[in-house]
Order: sequence, then C-alpha cells, then structure tokens
Amino acid sequence: MHIGIIKNKINNSGFILKIIESFFGRGSFLLFTLLFSFVCTRLYGAEIFGIFTYAFTLMQVLMIVATAGFNNGLMYSIPKNGYKDVSFSFVINFLLSIVLIGIVWLVVDDIYIKLMLPLIWLLSAEQLFFGIYRAEGQIKEYYYINGFLSMILRVTLIIGLYFITGKNEYSIAIGVYGSFLLSNVVYLFKNRKKFRNVSFDKGYLKYSLTLILASMLGTLINRVDILMLGNMTSNADVGVYQIAVQVSNILSSLLLIFNTVFAPEISRLFHNGKKVEMRKLYVKAARILTIVSLVITITLIISSHYVLLLFGDEFVRGQDALILRSLGYFVNLAVGGVWIMLAMTGEPRFQMYANIIAFFINIVLNLILIPIYGITGAAFASMVTIIFTNITGYIIVSKKFNIKVFKFF
Repeated sequence: MHIGIIKNKINNSGFILKIIESFFGRGSFLLFTLLFSFVCTRLYGAEIFGIFTYAFTLMQVLMIVATAGFNNGLMYSIPKNGYKDVSFSFVINFLLSIVLIGIVWLVVDDIYIKLMLPLIWLLSAEQLFFGIYRAEGQIKEYYYINGFLSMILRVTLIIGLYFITGKNEYSIAIGVYGSFLLSNVVYLFKNRKKFRNVSFDKGYLKYSLTLILASMLGTLINRVDILMLGNMTSNADVGVYQIAVQVSNILSSLLLIFNTVFAPEISRLFHNGKKVEMRKLYVKAARILTIVSLVITITLIISSHYVLLLFGDEFVRGQDALILRSLGYFVNLAVGGVWIMLAMTGEPRFQMYANIIAFFINIVLNLILIPIYGITGAAFASMVTIIFTNITGYIIVSKKFNIKVFKFF
C-alpha cells in the first residue's frame, strides 16, 4: 500500500522523477569512471596514469573555451526560443575547437598532448548535447549513452589494448577517444532534426559569453591544482592526486546530479514568473543536500584509507588530500545550486566575478603550499577556494532572492 502511494507521488512529480533518473545516470557514469581509473592504475600504474591525467585535464580546461558557454546557454534558450540557437552553437563550437587545436599544436612540444588535442572538440560537443538533453528533461537518455555505453567501450578498449600493445599511455588515450567518438555519433544521430539554419542571436551570444568566462574559471579552479602539480612535482603525484579527486567527486557529483534537473526547472519557473515556487524549490533542495552530503562526507573520511587502498598501496598517501577535498565539497553541497540560481535567472556575471577572485586565491595558495606539502597542499588550496566561492554565492542568492536556508544564516 505504502509502496504504491510512493510510486504514484514519484510518477506525478516530474521533477522528482528526473532527479531519480539523473541520480542513476550520473551514478553509473561515476562508477564506470572509478572503474576506468581502477583498471588504469592496476594495469598501467600511477606514473602512466599521471601522464594521461595531466594531458586530459588540459583538454578539459581548453574544452570550456570551445563550448563558449553554449552548454548552459542552450538550457536558458530552449525553453524560451525552441531550437533556434542549436546550429549556431555547434558551428561556433567547431570553429573555436579548430582554432584552439591549432594554437596549442604550435605552442607545445609534448607529442602525447598533441595526440590528445582533438578531444577538445569531442569533449565540448558532448557538453552542448548535454545542454539540449537537460533543457528537454531527457536525462535518462543522455546518461544511458554517456554513463553506460560510452564507458563500457572505454574500459573494454583499455583492457584489450593493454594485452595487445603493452603498458603505455597511448592505449589509455585510444580507449578514451573511442568512447567519446561513440557518444557524439549517437547524440548527433538522435538529435539531427534539431539542427536548422544557422541563426545569429546577439542576446544569446552575449549571455553565453558571460557564462564562458565563469565556466572557464570554474574549471580552472577545479583543475589548476593538477596542472600545477604536473609542473611542480612528479607524474606519480598527479596520478595519486587524481584518484583522491575522483573519490571526493562522489560528493560533487551529487550536486551535479541535482543541478542537471534543477537548472532547466529554475529556468522554466523564472520564465513563467513563478518566483515563489522557485525560492521554495531552492530552500528545500539545499536542506536535503546538506543532510545527504553530511552523511557521505563522514563516511568518506572514516573509510578514506581503505577506499584508496583499493587502487594500490601507493595511493594511500592521498588520504589527507581526499579528506580536505571532501570537506570543501560538503560546503559546496550544503549551499545548494547557488550559481545555477543566478545563471538561470539571467545573472551569470556574479559567478564570473566570484570565480575571478577565487582563481587568484587558488593560484597563490598552490604556489605557496605545493612545494612544501605536495598533494596535501594542493588539496588544501582547493578546499579553501571551493568554500570561498560557494559561501559567496550563497550570500548573493540570499540577498537577491530574500532566502534563508538555515536558521542563522
């Protein structure tokens, strides 16, 4: 009887249903990502995994420029203008990707990084498709491709190539290429009817360009520690730190799962003038996220040694880094989707300003702490930056929308 009532409530609430779909979709992606890292570290070791991680992180940073903010821009635009801006977004994305690939190819000497450069386009195009799926509420369909089919192919390829070509970083790169090629081809086929004549919209471009800087800085804040570790320490340190990052990302993935559905819902409520419902949704979500994240954070801290031991003895030294990053992400979840609230209500500039300050704080702290404390110093710098950024966002949202999630704050 009670189960039937719960099912009816879930079916009658599209938002809750989408949250559940996002949870299982993103959860499968996270599990397969950890499986991918587990296989890489066990077969290839921390050194080779560190080489791949450094190059792939660089591609992830450059990818943000290639998206030009259109991944979030499409979520804002589609509920209002339909698919008018889809073709324009992908054309600009392709052109920016070509320019970035050409510039970096001329600047860097590392052959492995040059080999990885086309991933800039594949990564950024997938993010644009993600924006379309989120705007439509088709979360389950997106993650079936991204979090299941693509990741199965990736893991299968790196295992197979290990026995064919041996222990080298190029086998990992081929596996990653194969997975992104598959996902983008499937997304393109399924969304081919949404591509129309290229239509230039000055307002859409202006909105998206504001998001690009905010997104770029946000990615740099999350990834600059790995890039600086790669330049200031060893590839093995990068590999160990990456595992600590991925395990702590269990927390950040919860917010991403929520924001996957929260963003288009906030956009819809805002465009329909339902600001009271919008505020209530944020408050309830932030309180639930606080409770859930507290439980997971405590669990991660208690079990951190044993979790890292799964990847090999050499990864246990990343325990302090895992704990520090987990504490930072706890604050990230506790304040809820503050920057989504601002971006989906036409105010992305606040995130841009906050991220500019946070980026410089992160750089300075990494420069000071990495030479002394290594990966633990990098993790502390990230924790401080994450806390600063999200507390700032919470204060802005509280003032702008007259919201108080917690009794005294």
